[in-house]
Amino acid sequence: MFVQTAQDLFSRRLGDVYSSACFLAQHIPSMVTATENEDLRKLLNLYLDIVRDNADRSEAALRQLPPAVGQREPTAVPAMVDDFFDLIEGLQEPSLVDVAIIFSSSEIGIYEAQRFHLLSEFADQLGRADAIDAMKKSGESLSAICDQLREIVGNGKAQPRPN
Repeated sequence: MFVQTAQDLFSRRLGDVYSSACFLAQHIPSMVTATENEDLRKLLNLYLDIVRDNADRSEAALRQLPPAVGQREPTAVPAMVDDFFDLIEGLQEPSLVDVAIIFSSSEIGIYEAQRFHLLSEFADQLGRADAIDAMKKSGESLSAICDQLREIVGNGKAQPRPN
């Protein structure tokens, strides 16, 4: 996509977060399957619901824009997800899988939350009232799930399982 205007840039970044949300929605179930901690499994299922809602909000905002030319696949989020799967595949201590899931899903969630917050601010500058609240809500919901993941770490529930 050739970016000529602020609207083009907004459209491209909105397309990026939409594609990333769709990608995450496909891969979070593997994280759910990999965990043995029931609290973490429930939280990851909530995370999945949030990501799906974010994809829906992003898609709705994209529909308000002219069709983008040359949409591209996201790069950062797939790289982070690939890194996570490489990490758990190489873990010598299986009891660390839940800890790795918490750290990786938090890292991805915080990254995406920040992008949604920035898009909300950019939408405001562009006068895109249709997207401001949707992007803000997406960022807030991801931030909230990351706070809950941090609580699992803080409460000691992210400790490696005894063998």
